[in-house]
Amino acid sequence: MSRPLPPGDPVQLGPFRLSARLSETAAGIVFLGVDGAGRRASVAVLNRGAAGDAAARDRFRAAINAAVPAAGRAGVGPGRGPAAGPEGAAPVVAAQPDGPAPWVATLYEADRAGAERFLEPVVFQGSGRTWWGGRRRGPQFQPYWLGSGEPALEEPPRPAPAVPAPVGERAPERNLVAGVLGLAAGLLVLVLLLAVLFACQPEVEEPPPAPPEPTPSFPQPPQAPRPGTPSPSPSQGPSTPAPSPSPSGSPSGSGGGDDGPPL
Repeated sequence: MSRPLPPGDPVQLGPFRLSARLSETAAGIVFLGVDGAGRRASVAVLNRGAAGDAAARDRFRAAINAAVPAAGRAGVGPGRGPAAGPEGAAPVVAAQPDGPAPWVATLYEADRAGAERFLEPVVFQGSGRTWWGGRRRGPQFQPYWLGSGEPALEEPPRPAPAVPAPVGERAPERNLVAGVLGLAAGLLVLVLLLAVLFACQPEVEEPPPAPPEPTPSFPQPPQAPRPGTPSPSPSQGPSTPAPSPSPSGSPSGSGGGDDGPPL
């Protein structure tokens, strides 16, 4: 009974696109596939454990070689006719016993044995009798990879290494674009440096103007009235007239006597 592909299963093996799982064994998994011509096929692939065992791969290859003789193997492959299988088994249409994911494909016919028959000899079963005819006692040999249910996967194609372009053979347009971008980057760096320089410059504040110095004032001395100056008005108070000099050079008396010598 088939079931959908679980995550991790391959979707392509050789020319066959896989769509479902048909059966599982200890050695591998059988898928339902369709090739480019619309032909349905039963595709058996070893699981990761069996694919990593050189002896298991040899037994798988030997089973394919026994079902497809050398003359028939030359005609097996994509776009070629199927090789006739044993009586009652579906014929082989393609096979890849080598590589990281060995597989074999037969025509899918529900009433005939398909690709699952090639997985049976992969699991080595020890003979039940010894060379002298006696029956073997003890556990039979079992591969260490039994129970590995993950199918072997083909390696994805590696991308071709990039070939570097020869130095000095760039197109003129690319050189012009590179020059313009370099000039724009230089101008941008210059503008940023100027902006940082002006942003970091300190602002100098002008000091306030100094107040004017006061002019010292000194008291003026009183001035004596000059001769011939009119006497001050009564409101200014009495003033004493200055004595006038006498002709003889002596001051005149307040009584107004003669100029002779005193008695």
